[in-house]
Amino acid sequence: MAAVEDTPSDWQSVPVRRKSSINDPPLMCIMAFGSSGDQQFFLTESILPKAVFTGAEPNNKLTSKTCGNVCERNVTLVNTPKLDNHEILHYMLKKELKKAICFSCPGPHAVLFVLNASEVPQNVFDIFKPVVQYFGEHILNHSMIILYHEEKTSSPLEEMVKKNKQLMELLKKCGHRYLVFDGKKNRKEGTGTRKLFEEIDKMVEKHGIFTNREFEDADKRIRIEEKMLQDKRKREVRVMREELEQKYSAEKEDLEKEMRIYEEKIRLENREKAEVQVADRLGVTLRLVDYMAAVGKGAVAGAVIAKVLGFPGMAIGAGVGAAFGGLLGGAAGAVWNIINDAWADFRRDTT
Repeated sequence: MAAVEDTPSDWQSVPVRRKSSINDPPLMCIMAFGSSGDQQFFLTESILPKAVFTGAEPNNKLTSKTCGNVCERNVTLVNTPKLDNHEILHYMLKKELKKAICFSCPGPHAVLFVLNASEVPQNVFDIFKPVVQYFGEHILNHSMIILYHEEKTSSPLEEMVKKNKQLMELLKKCGHRYLVFDGKKNRKEGTGTRKLFEEIDKMVEKHGIFTNREFEDADKRIRIEEKMLQDKRKREVRVMREELEQKYSAEKEDLEKEMRIYEEKIRLENREKAEVQVADRLGVTLRLVDYMAAVGKGAVAGAVIAKVLGFPGMAIGAGVGAAFGGLLGGAAGAVWNIINDAWADFRRDTT
């Protein structure tokens, strides 16, 4: 899989601590990455614990968000596409990472790199590298390696690390934070989840949650979208209150309790809808940026080739180069306009 490039240099920022408020997103947000196998999805189901991906193989091309109440915490788990999935195109991966940002705003408490404890790949650091390139080195302060298994591992961790230099390097960069997670045992006892939360709490105490300008921008957009959705549903909330007032006319305390439950339900629905809408818009914007970059690079290359080959002008070379750049960027529908414009410039140059 191609490395993710073009990361803005000003993305990294000082980590912040999520405030405790009833209006805040879930109290713990975890962003999970994985390589081959479905360990990251098994981890989600073991932590919650509930069947999330049952009935079909997890769609590893898309980012998913799953919520639940665990150990008296509201927990959100954001699963990203498998990092070694070579079917994911460059722009598709970046779009899914944008979605992961929206699903975990204002920033995750922890970033987990989930591996099969029995089959850790030799190129483990190379697999995780696109995440570091996309989010910046700062993300490693908030990252932890999870060695997931449901059966006893064939060799102890120490022996595994000695044999795998890249795993040793990744562990060092993550501050030697790792957890051997027994999914089967955890479903029965919950010991793995409690230990994981303890380690995450330590990490947050030291570094805060992970955030940067990208998270901050997405969070602002989501809050604006939330407010718009809330305004649109004011009448719906008012009608519900009138119905509940009739039902609990003599029981004001019960009325307020039911109303709080209903308003929280509406708030969560608005939040989820806002996240999806903003993620979709950012994905479209990202696609256009990729296309324009492809067009620009193609134009430059085409102009250089035109000069070398001695075309009467550089317009045709730049135009055709831009067209091919656009094709590579996946925007074939707009390419013909570029070709027509280039051909018109060429005719003007030769008449």
